[in-house]
Amino acid sequence: MYSRQSSSEQFMRYLKSVGGSEADISGPAYMVSDEDTVESVVSRLRMEQRQDGCEAKDPSILHASAQVMISRRDEGDPDHHAGASQEGEYQLDVHLGEGNTTREGVPVRDIEDAKVWARARIEALGAEFGAIYFPAGGGRAPGTGALVSSFDRSVGWYR
Repeated sequence: MYSRQSSSEQFMRYLKSVGGSEADISGPAYMVSDEDTVESVVSRLRMEQRQDGCEAKDPSILHASAQVMISRRDEGDPDHHAGASQEGEYQLDVHLGEGNTTREGVPVRDIEDAKVWARARIEALGAEFGAIYFPAGGGRAPGTGALVSSFDRSVGWYR
């Protein structure tokens, strides 16, 4: 059964899967600005932890928290962030060789179905590596956006 979820809901599921919670989003004093990217939010969250003398959080929790925060910002202001974070709008980067990466849209919206489609595409192109991105705050150029999952033929899918 297919269920529609917003990008922030998808990222929140991921945050919970790595051991995070809503408190990781609502706890920080830092407010996401219009210019922020996932990477800049992660950096600010780390600085805030250091200033507060808190124990450093797992980097995957910080990254997932930033993805949720950026997605919520984009969903809350779609006119200003149009297309930056639409549900299920995944992009596949295929690494064909040194310095040669292509990006194409994934024609399915469910992440598990997207992984199946992407793996077949990566293998059809004879590539060893690929990555699925969600274009939250990143645009559509290869390597931009929020990394959802990576694929290596020797490992399979991993985060």
